[in-house]
Amino acid sequence: MKNSFIATTNQGLEDIVAEEINESFQIKAYPGIGLVKFEGEFDLIYKVNLKCRTIHKLILLLHETKFKDLNDLYKEVKSIDFSEYIKRDHSFAVRTERIGLHNFTSIDASAIIGKAIIDSYKEIKGIRLKVNLDNPDIEFYCRIKHNEFLIGINTTGESLHKRGYRVYNHPASLKTTLACSMIKISEWKGREILLDPMCGGGTIPIEAALKARNIPIGIFRKEYKFFNLPSFDKEKFEKILEEYIRDSNKEKYPIEGVDISPKHIKGAIENARSAKVDDTINFIIGDATKLEKVIKNNPEKVIVNPPYGIRSSRLEYVKDLYYKFLNCLKKLMDKEGILVVITHRYEEFKKAAIDNNFRVINVWNTKHGNLPSYIFKLKIE
Repeated sequence: MKNSFIATTNQGLEDIVAEEINESFQIKAYPGIGLVKFEGEFDLIYKVNLKCRTIHKLILLLHETKFKDLNDLYKEVKSIDFSEYIKRDHSFAVRTERIGLHNFTSIDASAIIGKAIIDSYKEIKGIRLKVNLDNPDIEFYCRIKHNEFLIGINTTGESLHKRGYRVYNHPASLKTTLACSMIKISEWKGREILLDPMCGGGTIPIEAALKARNIPIGIFRKEYKFFNLPSFDKEKFEKILEEYIRDSNKEKYPIEGVDISPKHIKGAIENARSAKVDDTINFIIGDATKLEKVIKNNPEKVIVNPPYGIRSSRLEYVKDLYYKFLNCLKKLMDKEGILVVITHRYEEFKKAAIDNNFRVINVWNTKHGNLPSYIFKLKIE
């Protein structure tokens, strides 16, 4: 039986996620806003949660419709049979995301949806379900966009971008799903030299190593919300996980991370060791504006999350850093190489890139935390 799914992700990078799902499972995925939709067998719940590197949460879609008001929402939700999705002794919570103008809040919507779930279950099973807003067994994900409504089950639990290997937290660490999207944008295949010249806590090199070794991200997690589904098949899940682990490798890949801070390099090494990929990443203390002093080879893929200079007092420093870094990189980087950069400073970075003979191939608008950010893909002219 075909099921409908929604994978939530970083807004603006939905096309990258759809591409990953298509390549990983040979399934057509359709990008939306902050999500992608696709269909497949139930065991995709296990496979996507274990394997996909660019998604945050996988939602099992239960119902999708249009509505007029909260009464409509109540009727639509109450018409669903929830008995196959939640056990009688399990608790639940409703999380609602709302887009557009409405005469009710997300909290109002969650309350009426929760009441409909309780009433539906009681009518069918004669049991009143328990609500637990802090740590529910089953979490219902609802999305209201103008007059459109969907409800599903969060099969993941805590977002997949929280991998579980970080033991050192860099103050401006990049979300792992953003890092993986940038690696995908770079078209890195594993054999070209990959460099992160401002690697901080090592997120980009570590995610690159995990991808190259085909290590499932699920090995770092101890639990998923789908463990609580009545239809969860533990034996099948463990078999799929074992297959993915068998398909991984321990080869060495040309990955380098440079940072000017000895403290951050030490932390990056600790994170890589925790992720069990420290043997394939060369971390170096060095200045990104003087890379020729520490880098011996010509990198073919350069992926970087440089400082943004949020405070206005730091803007001139960031402009100077961008110019000097790009001026240094164009002399060192392979002439056919690709540079991928995420920054909040669109105009400043673009000017520095053009001044240093880099050609902008594409730009993705996204967010780093709550900050509007841009991912540039560039080549040397």
